[in-house]
Amino acid sequence: MTDPLFPTMDIGSGPRDPGLVGLLTSKEIAPDQVARVEAFISKVGPGLVERYRKLAALPAPERKGTEEFLTELAVVALDRMGYHWSFDLEWPRTEMVDWEAADVGGFSKSDEWQHSYGFRFWKPSEVAGEISYNGSQRHVEELARVSKYSSKEVRFPITDPHCEIRANDNLYYYGRALGAERDEVLASLQADHEATMEFARKVSLQRVKELSNHLQGKTVAVQYDNFIVAGEEKEFDKGLLKRQKLDAPSYIEALREITPNLPNVRYFIHNCLQDYSLYVPYLLEVPRLEKFCFEMSSHDTDRLGTTSDVRVGPGFESLKAFKEYGIRKGQAVGVGVASTYEGATAPDPEIVRDRILYAVEVLDDPWKVQPVLDCGQRNLSLQTMWEIGVAVHKGRDLALQAIGKRDGIDVTPYLTGGAPS
Repeated sequence: MTDPLFPTMDIGSGPRDPGLVGLLTSKEIAPDQVARVEAFISKVGPGLVERYRKLAALPAPERKGTEEFLTELAVVALDRMGYHWSFDLEWPRTEMVDWEAADVGGFSKSDEWQHSYGFRFWKPSEVAGEISYNGSQRHVEELARVSKYSSKEVRFPITDPHCEIRANDNLYYYGRALGAERDEVLASLQADHEATMEFARKVSLQRVKELSNHLQGKTVAVQYDNFIVAGEEKEFDKGLLKRQKLDAPSYIEALREITPNLPNVRYFIHNCLQDYSLYVPYLLEVPRLEKFCFEMSSHDTDRLGTTSDVRVGPGFESLKAFKEYGIRKGQAVGVGVASTYEGATAPDPEIVRDRILYAVEVLDDPWKVQPVLDCGQRNLSLQTMWEIGVAVHKGRDLALQAIGKRDGIDVTPYLTGGAPS
C-alpha cells in the first residue's frame, strides 16, 4: 500500500474524560462533564451531540450502544483533525497492559501497589501460571466496530508481548528458571524470554491471524506498543545473549514471531522514550516492519531550527542510527512531533515543521518520514487533544510546502485540506 507524503497518525489512547468513558461505568455523568464533552463533539462531529446527550442522561444500565457511539465519535474526530488512520482512541478499552492480558490464562492481579510515574500508582498482574489463550474475539469485535464507521485503513494497537511480560511480575517462569540456573540475573532473563515467547506464540500471533481472517480484503495496520523495551541494558548485553544462546534480544525475537506474512496486515511499532540506539540495528532486520514510531519531542527543545544542536534528545539521535544501518524501501520512521505527556500543550506549528524537516535532512528522503504523536493522550483533556491535532496538521502542511519548494514538486494533493482551525 502506498501512503501519502508525510501521513499523520495518532498513537494511542484518547483522553480518558469521565464524561466519555464514564458512559461505560455505573457512574452518573455530571452536568459540567456533559457540557465539556458536548463542546468537543460540536467541533469534531456536531451530528453526534444529541446522541451523546441522550446517552449521558440515561441511568447506567440503560446506556445501550455506548461502545458503538464511542467508536464512531473517535473515528469522526480523527478524520476531522486530518489523521490518515482510524481507530476508536481506545475509549472502549481499559489500561493497555491489563486489557491485553484480560483473557489470557496464567495472570492474576497483584494486591500490591506499584509506582507508575508522578503521583500515579497501579496494581500490576502477576504471571502465576503457564500462559494460555482461550481464543477470545475481543480484538476482532473491536476491529469490526471501527471498520463499520471508517473508510480509512485502521491502525490497530496491540500491546507487545515483551512489554506485557516485563510490565508484570513474572513469578511462575522465574521460579522455574531459578531452579535450574543459580545465576539470578541469567535466570531472570531466561524466565522473561520464555514467557515473552509463549505470549507471542500462544496469544499475539493468534490474535493477528484472527484479525487477518476477519478483514475480507481490507488491510489493517497492526501497531505493537512497547513502553519498556530498553528498560535494562542487560537485555542487549552481547555476553548475556550468548549465554542464553540467543542471536537477538527477546523483544526482537518476539517481533519476528508476531509479524507473519499475511497479505492484508501491515506492521508498525511504537516505543516510548528510551535509548533507541540499543535496538535500532535489530529492528531493521525484522523483515515485515514498515514503520518505527518513536517518542521524540518530549526531550527536544522548543527552539526553531533544523540542525542537530536544536533538535536534540535520544529520539532525534536515533535518526542517525536509522541512517547508518539503512532503512529499506517502504519503511519509514514515525517522528514524534508533539509531546503528549501529562500537562502537554499544543506545539507551535513551526516547530512541528522543523522536526519533520530535520528528520528529512538526516534520512535524506521525505518518504521515509511520518509525523506522529509522541504517545497516547489519555492524560490530556479533549480540548488539548483537539489543539494538538490542529497544530500537528498545520505544521505538517508547512513542511510539505517547504519540501515542495525545495524539490520543485507539487505537494497540493498531499495537503491536509479542510483542516480545522
